[in-house]
Amino acid sequence: MRSLLTAITSWSDFITQYLGGEGASQAEKNTAALMGQAFNVISIVLWVILAIVGAVGAVYAIYLGVQLARAEDQGKRDDAKKHLITVCIAIGVTIALIVIFNVVVPMICGAFIKKQDGTTVNPDQTGGVLLPVLNVLKAFR
Repeated sequence: MRSLLTAITSWSDFITQYLGGEGASQAEKNTAALMGQAFNVISIVLWVILAIVGAVGAVYAIYLGVQLARAEDQGKRDDAKKHLITVCIAIGVTIALIVIFNVVVPMICGAFIKKQDGTTVNPDQTGGVLLPVLNVLKAFR
């Protein structure tokens, strides 16, 4: 249970912990800070997109529901029903992808990538700053 409480839940936490932790050079800390800010902006933009897609999708689903209720013939009801199902699937997939990218993938990366010297990733090995990404790729061989 304790490991779930200390799990990495954002890209900026992941970058800070594995690239700019204790024992890292000043250049690595600067790179980690820059990458952390960039991923923070990307994460915020994705959450805003999630909110917009959810709101627009809900309004459109209500509109389709009204069309479904007012339809007089079976063809119009079937058409509105198909559109309503498509909207629900699209909203669900969008929500799932954004949550997976913003929360689940950093947790997976944090679980598979181990610090090599107990404090930070060893920058002298091949890969340098990209070593955590390379370690994730090695884990899926």
